[in-house]
Amino acid sequence: MLRLTVALIGAIFAFDAAVAQDYPTRPIRFLQGFAPGGNADTISRVLADEMSKTFKAGFVNEAKVGAGGNLASDVVAKADPDGYSIMLFTTGHVISPALNKSLSFDPVEDFSFVSTVSEFPFFVVVGENSRFKTIADLVKEMREKPGTLTVGTAGVGTGQHMCSELFASSFKSKFVHVPFRGDAGAVTALLSGNVDFIIAPGTAIFSHIEAGKFRALAVSGKQRWASLPNVPTIAESGAPGFEVLAWMGIATTKGVAKPVVDKLNAEVRRAVAAPAVAEKLKGLGSVPVSSTPADVTEKVRAQVKLWKDVAEKAGLEKQ
Repeated sequence: MLRLTVALIGAIFAFDAAVAQDYPTRPIRFLQGFAPGGNADTISRVLADEMSKTFKAGFVNEAKVGAGGNLASDVVAKADPDGYSIMLFTTGHVISPALNKSLSFDPVEDFSFVSTVSEFPFFVVVGENSRFKTIADLVKEMREKPGTLTVGTAGVGTGQHMCSELFASSFKSKFVHVPFRGDAGAVTALLSGNVDFIIAPGTAIFSHIEAGKFRALAVSGKQRWASLPNVPTIAESGAPGFEVLAWMGIATTKGVAKPVVDKLNAEVRRAVAAPAVAEKLKGLGSVPVSSTPADVTEKVRAQVKLWKDVAEKAGLEKQ
């Protein structure tokens, strides 16, 4: 009986290895949960273009927009475990359990995590004609007129949203949160003057800063961003110790054969390290960072706990 079991296990591993050797034989569905033109959409396309050089079957990029990225997560969680459905997940994936009473998937157990891709700070941004010249100006009015100023973000439960909540609590001030279905919506709202400021990644705002349409007041990382050396950190602007770095990673469905996950991991890590991709990511306000499947899985697990603690301390109610 023992010999039979060992033989069976060996046959399964051999079959999985054979499948991985041929993988992929058809296009891979590459999902992300935010509107076209935003941070997640842009980075997923950059990665797909590079990985297609190795995975000749190519990728089908798909935006499953809504619920702070949870719709895309739900699709991948319920897909066939064959490695042909992958997603670019954002910080929102690990924040969701902190803000939702129930999810249609388990953010840790229903996925096979492949690798991290990048990490990046957010920027506090106002329009070119804004009366706010510094974070101090913004905070002063937020305190004097609590609940009147509006901040636009990429959606409820996103890293942008949580960064704005931490920003408000750090300065003991209040605002009105205006969620959109991705960074592009928040950017459009600021361009039209429909919100007072936005919290957004470099991908969404650098071109508008260069064009003189936006002005960055601060950055959420612990260091100033190299291409905007005159923009202070939030920590420098009156909130010592403040730091929020968002991140992205690649995941597929739970149960995908380990050799397939390993093959995906090798390709993602190659793509992230490719000079052209690394340069593009840096230009989009991201720092390229890849990892092993085990490391990213532990990161997801730890971040779920972290954001639950943050939400509890900030008094954010689950919806």
